Amino acid sequence: MLAKETQLRENHHQKVHPQPMGDSMNQNSDAFESLISKLLTNISSLKSAYIQLQSAHTPYDPDKIQAADKLVNSELKKLSELKHFYRETTQNPSPSPQVSRLAAEIQEQQSLLKTYEVMVKKFQSEIQNKDSEILQLQKRIEEANQKRAELEKNLKFQGIIN
Repeated sequence: MLAKETQLRENHHQKVHPQPMGDSMNQNSDAFESLISKLLTNISSLKSAYIQLQSAHTPYDPDKIQAADKLVNSELKKLSELKHFYRETTQNPSPSPQVSRLAAEIQEQQSLLKTYEVMVKKFQSEIQNKDSEILQLQKRIEEANQKRAELEKNLKFQGIIN
């Protein structure tokens, strides 16, 4: 106990000289930023895959549902891989975080593009449905006009109207 107190007093009077942080701290910071970027990219991809899964339900298309489900599972697997990668990088920092960050940005942009493509397909489907509805209504109007003209002709023939 007395030895510990003596050691604490000696340590208390020692000066601490800070060491330059150097590249290892910057590398860890870059690796962490890269990992966060990859994580956010993966979340965007997962969101895109989930939107595809939702859109496959309306109208119901089992093949699209299976494909979208596989995509969601793939994105979840990537998320799991990122978790394992994080655990490994906390022990061994990534050698090239700038490249990883750029790759993550590219993947995020591709994921956003997929999301927009799904939305475009959904809107195109809605436009086709509306066009079909318009054609049906125009046909009904045409049929109604023909019936009206026929009724007017019959009424004129019967002398009810001029």
